[in-house]
Amino acid sequence: MNAPRAVAATPSAALLRQRPFRRLILTRFSSRAAQNALNLALVLLVLDATGRAFFTSLLVLALVAPATLSGIVAGVAADAFPRRLVAALGNVARAAVCVGFAVGEGGAGSLYVTAILLAACTQFVSAAEGAILPAVVVREDLTRANAIGQAATGAAQIAGFAVLTPVVLRLFGSADALFAIGAALFLLAAAQVVAIGPVRGEAATEAGAGPWWKTGWNAMRADAVVFGAAVELTFMAMALIILGGIVPAYLRDVLDLPFEAGALVLTPAAAGVALGLRVAGPLARRVPHGALSSFGFAAFAGVLLALAFVNEEASFLSGYGAFAWLGAFRLGTFDGGALLALACAAPLGFAWAIVSVAAQTVLNDRVPLALQGRVLATQGVMAAVAVSLPVLAAGALGDWLGVQPVLAILAAGLAAAAVRVLRS
Repeated sequence: MNAPRAVAATPSAALLRQRPFRRLILTRFSSRAAQNALNLALVLLVLDATGRAFFTSLLVLALVAPATLSGIVAGVAADAFPRRLVAALGNVARAAVCVGFAVGEGGAGSLYVTAILLAACTQFVSAAEGAILPAVVVREDLTRANAIGQAATGAAQIAGFAVLTPVVLRLFGSADALFAIGAALFLLAAAQVVAIGPVRGEAATEAGAGPWWKTGWNAMRADAVVFGAAVELTFMAMALIILGGIVPAYLRDVLDLPFEAGALVLTPAAAGVALGLRVAGPLARRVPHGALSSFGFAAFAGVLLALAFVNEEASFLSGYGAFAWLGAFRLGTFDGGALLALACAAPLGFAWAIVSVAAQTVLNDRVPLALQGRVLATQGVMAAVAVSLPVLAAGALGDWLGVQPVLAILAAGLAAAAVRVLRS
């Protein structure tokens, strides 16, 4: 059962000294840094080619939609064939797509084709990598291993979004060089995943219940804790993508700050994420993973709701003596509402980290090793389906009603999902 453990977990440094796990983290970093860099480049290229934000939204869908088609197949492949082979071939395929783009004729259409092909190949890599993790670490180390994996994913996002894409595009003035670097990183990731060495469960034989395309779903539905964790991961993925699209407008319309200054308001979220990843392991030894994930999910919804109404909250609190200074606080355009938003950023990042680690650990811990690929892929499909329409709806509602109501609706939806999961 998924209960607090008395057995001491391996320290992070010692866990990283284990070659299979270290190689898995390295291949995750290499492949995701490349994928993040190319995703951002594709968005920028579409915007430059079309000049319309609508087409960038279509590109985001092109990056997400393939998960609904190829995800289930990828999960079956990750359970039916050696997982290192599936991950390596997926990375080699992504490298081939990059080379094809670099030597191709170009044009707006090729950007969408490239996005779809990369996204489809990514499903095979993600399903295989996710299924390898519980095969290379012992059960007591799953929480800490997932925390390290989330940290590597965050570092890959920084490397891709903030370093690779802007630096390479500025230095070379062409996306071809960036795609060539992406191809090299994908090939490096393929070599790293092969170097993991033999792992448990690579010759999976468990067929699971129901038809092949529904096995992952049936396995999740058979365990209420697993299904709750999958729902929480799905809603968190949806929330982050929607937030990524409305944050610039939130800074401008709600906080009345320019993007360059307003972005500083959200920087404490990184500290919250780091703290959450650091304490997730110790917390998981005292609190069941499912309960820990649900607590983080509910906290995320609550903080997000507070973030939607920071100006009203600052005005309300300033009527009380202890908080009267909030009404008078002003540093340029930075006022009491922005200060409350700054205070909300760290707990928001903390709650996200707790959910990401605890919910993923639930899936790794309670799902049989032979079904890991199909269950993880099914959860990815759930996220893709949940994201597709809300991303477009959030943009349309933001133009119609404003950013604040959209943020409130998102928080209310997450709160309703949290109540549903807790009741189950």
